[in-house]
Amino acid sequence: MRGLQWIAVAIAILPMAGCASFPEPEKVWTRDFNAYAIPVWTVDGMYLVTGRAGALFLTPPPMDLSRYRGVVLEEIQIRTKRRSRKLKPAEEERLEAFFTRHLADAFERNGWAIVDAPAEDVLRARLVVRDIDLGRLRRSHPGTIVFGASSDQIMIALELRDGVARERRALYGDRRELPFGSYTGTDAVSIRRVEDAFYYFCIDMRRRLKQAQQGEFPPPPPRPS
Repeated sequence: MRGLQWIAVAIAILPMAGCASFPEPEKVWTRDFNAYAIPVWTVDGMYLVTGRAGALFLTPPPMDLSRYRGVVLEEIQIRTKRRSRKLKPAEEERLEAFFTRHLADAFERNGWAIVDAPAEDVLRARLVVRDIDLGRLRRSHPGTIVFGASSDQIMIALELRDGVARERRALYGDRRELPFGSYTGTDAVSIRRVEDAFYYFCIDMRRRLKQAQQGEFPPPPPRPS
């Protein structure tokens, strides 16, 4: 598993999840995953499952994702980096519509209809997309405008909770590469880069959640006391 995936989960999911426990950053940067006991547990009892795309945490069996028939999308958080300019209302509206459309497509392909209200067989979904870095305009000399460089990665995390009990069933997060690496250019292209990264995130997310629905991940060993 790529080391940056751990950073994605620790930073992007923690503000959403509250009290999850993740590996120490200094160990993450060494990428020496042999140092960890598998599985890795969160403090609220979720465990990390194996896989090459992103970091997926599940509630231990007998949790059964296949019993859910639908998803209600409760919240989408879109956050820029601290030194980035803020999203314009039209940009935020465009991204939210793009995220909603592609999440709906991913869920429906996995047999989960998009519904308007939670129920016993409905999951509550929340999404965080953060570390968007938009170049800020500056004038180097009269008549010349220069775009500041934007970053080459964003962090994305999806949380699924039971519709009635509100207990977490799955967390999936990853740090996604943006096209063109670090980029200097127009606002329109910067927004399109974020959309492209999210598109591929949804492909991996759908595949890994499908594996969970089909029970492909073995149950974890007993959680250490």
